[in-house]
Amino acid sequence: MKKKILKLGLSALLATNLMVAGHVLTQTEFIPTAGAAQTEVATQQVKGKITNISQKAKTIALAKKDKSFFLLKFSDDTTLKGVKSSKEFKVGEAIKVHYTTVNGENIASSLEKALVKLPKGVKEIKTDQLTDLIEKDKDVVIIDARPPVKYAEGHIADAVSIPYAKLAKMGEDGVKLVEKYKDRQLVFYCGGPT
Repeated sequence: MKKKILKLGLSALLATNLMVAGHVLTQTEFIPTAGAAQTEVATQQVKGKITNISQKAKTIALAKKDKSFFLLKFSDDTTLKGVKSSKEFKVGEAIKVHYTTVNGENIASSLEKALVKLPKGVKEIKTDQLTDLIEKDKDVVIIDARPPVKYAEGHIADAVSIPYAKLAKMGEDGVKLVEKYKDRQLVFYCGGPT
């Protein structure tokens, strides 16, 4: 009985959220319905941070930038981009989802981690490349761009804590935080979406 009430409550919340938030249509698909001709269903996109994920129920709850809540389902047919399994998605991560709404339910057609694009002139390196760089180049400075609490939990040996949020808040003055390293190679690492 509680599960049924909870399901109805989440469905009502989801329906209200969809009516209030509105979404941009990105493309159109045709989905066959039982005993009828194909029905036109619009594919939409949403970005948000995972607030809850259930592998058993195959559902993901997202918090969007506007603080609204969004619930969707995924299946074995959902395309995963940048991950091998849905188990790689974690609470707190930003994701981008393409989905369709069928019978009042949001069904994910694709899920992918929403990673920040690197600025021009900046390149990504892999962990083994970083290991080699640290061993061979003593002029490299490793900067941990995660929040201070994450740095305190653990970090690469000798890494300097300069949180991205602090750099972003300082704007052009953020350069002062790395000025003393201007003659050295800088390697920034973070927790994913930063």
